[in-house]
Amino acid sequence: MKEKGDLYGLDSVLDMVTELPRCRMVIVNPYDSATILSISAAHKEGIVEPILIGDEHRIREIAQKEGVVFDEFSMVHTESSEILEAAASYIQRKKAEIVMKGMVGTGDFLHVLLEPRWQIRTERILTHVGLFEMPDTKRLFLMSDAGVNIFPNFTRKIHIVANAVDAARKLGIKKVRVAMLAAVEKVRLPAMPATLDAFLMKRFSETGFFGKCEIDGPFAFDNAIDIEKAETKGLSSAVAGRANVLIVPNIETGNVIWKSITSLHKGQAAGVVLGALCPIVVPSRSDDWRTKFLSIKFARTLMRS
Repeated sequence: MKEKGDLYGLDSVLDMVTELPRCRMVIVNPYDSATILSISAAHKEGIVEPILIGDEHRIREIAQKEGVVFDEFSMVHTESSEILEAAASYIQRKKAEIVMKGMVGTGDFLHVLLEPRWQIRTERILTHVGLFEMPDTKRLFLMSDAGVNIFPNFTRKIHIVANAVDAARKLGIKKVRVAMLAAVEKVRLPAMPATLDAFLMKRFSETGFFGKCEIDGPFAFDNAIDIEKAETKGLSSAVAGRANVLIVPNIETGNVIWKSITSLHKGQAAGVVLGALCPIVVPSRSDDWRTKFLSIKFARTLMRS
């Protein structure tokens, strides 16, 4: 049975971006086949106007290998020591609306973007938001943070929740239901501090800080997304078994969930970093071209409003 207010089918939801005008996307060091193919697909579907920054010879060499013609793309040959700064300047000067990384370390990439001189930071911290569909029902859910914040304290988790809730709304989810994940459904201290954070986030949400949404926890992963398992445990709330936003306690948990979905179950996924002036596409260097392509579409979708 479909949950009221939810979205279903990753492809069908993200395909809505083809109805939007192209936006400019700057890509740093697109030195791998997956990145080149994802950029080409996004351009062919009319989603982005790519601006490729890096060693032009290396970029063209990989493109030629994959049969991709870049004659319609902007190519900016840049020395290796200046590539990240060049990308940041495009965002600062409003010459691009999305920035994406290729073969460059995430830490180095984000460190340069966050330098005060580029004025890309906001009052929010940067957080990674993933988008997935459940294999049986195709219901969509978001998850944060699996890529940026390593072991966030409660204050940082407030930002993580806020960014994820905003993303859910911009995606078109009408009833946002946030599950704070932990290993168990009761507060267990001192062994499981994530359970206390979950309980406190539920209470904090009652202040109205996140707007109209349901936040509950702690929940184990299965009890957050599977209604039958939640009912078996005797859990009854608007969120139990019906969550469409999952907040993980730390980066290890999020990373394992992400890789389990994409590697073991071959599920589709998209991810974007939020909290800056523009969406930042920060795929893993091991992600395939389709994951990177879906991440570009996800980033563009979040710019609709």
